[in-house]
Amino acid sequence: ESPPREVADTVGASPEDMRCVDALFQLEVLAGDWKVYKPGPGNERTYLNDRDRPAEVARLSAERDANCSDDPGVLASQKRRASDLFEALSPGCREAREKLQNLQRPTAHSAPSDIEKQQAYIAARCPDVSRDNVWLADWIWVRHP
Repeated sequence: ESPPREVADTVGASPEDMRCVDALFQLEVLAGDWKVYKPGPGNERTYLNDRDRPAEVARLSAERDANCSDDPGVLASQKRRASDLFEALSPGCREAREKLQNLQRPTAHSAPSDIEKQQAYIAARCPDVSRDNVWLADWIWVRHP
């Protein structure tokens, strides 16, 4: 059994620490070969144009450099939380949450042990996090020429 993720634990985190984690997370998102967007009102999405991607990477790299710690231990924690955030917002965690919702439907007649197992999986790997004004991956594989 793995320890619970600390990504959602922002109690006592400085604004610089949060900006660092968000910058590291977004750099991981932008490194992927998928479309990225920022969520808007309702289900609106504002997509990043491919030609603007290098400028966003440069901006976020500067944000990382300005806000991440020089202390190797603190920086390792910031990087780990960014990776945990990446996993928490991944398709695997989205599917795990949907599976739990399906198990909990009254018509599903799910065994309580199945529901508990799914809840434990989500608690360990998929904390309920949300981020405003950050790039998120669309998770649709896109091949660039």
